[in-house]
Amino acid sequence: APYYQQSTDKRKSKECGKDGILGSKRGEMMDGLIAKKRWLNLILSGKKTIEIRGSNTKKIGQPIYLLESGTNLVKGTCIIDSTYPISCSDWSEEREKHCVDISYSELKKRYKRPHAWVLRNVKLTEEEWKYEHPKGAIIWVKDVMPAYELQTGYIDVILRNNM
Repeated sequence: APYYQQSTDKRKSKECGKDGILGSKRGEMMDGLIAKKRWLNLILSGKKTIEIRGSNTKKIGQPIYLLESGTNLVKGTCIIDSTYPISCSDWSEEREKHCVDISYSELKKRYKRPHAWVLRNVKLTEEEWKYEHPKGAIIWVKDVMPAYELQTGYIDVILRNNM
């Protein structure tokens, strides 16, 4: 039986599957993580299981969309299982899971304080769909919704009915 992930905002309560991740149907609002195509394809194939970013995130345990940079496409979903700051010894052990063959000193040049985001329950969406990409979004897009629903006012109906 599905369970509900609760939020303080009534509009954001989401029905989750038994594996703890939302389905990939259009219309389910979740935040989306932006990644370049090359890295996103490795994540979706299961080869890349950690994502390195320059800071921690509070989205641990929450289902999120995986967004392909520059295309406005939602390609998958996952959960950020855990995060931790990457040390030199961590990097030597974890580098293969990141699928980028660079030294720790190169990593530190790119990210002042690198953090590993451990990904689980990575799934392709049932179908790719476009979302409205806000100007200036680089890492996250909040409350991703299909572009066609935003244009037709469908979102207003959802929000009014759920308040």
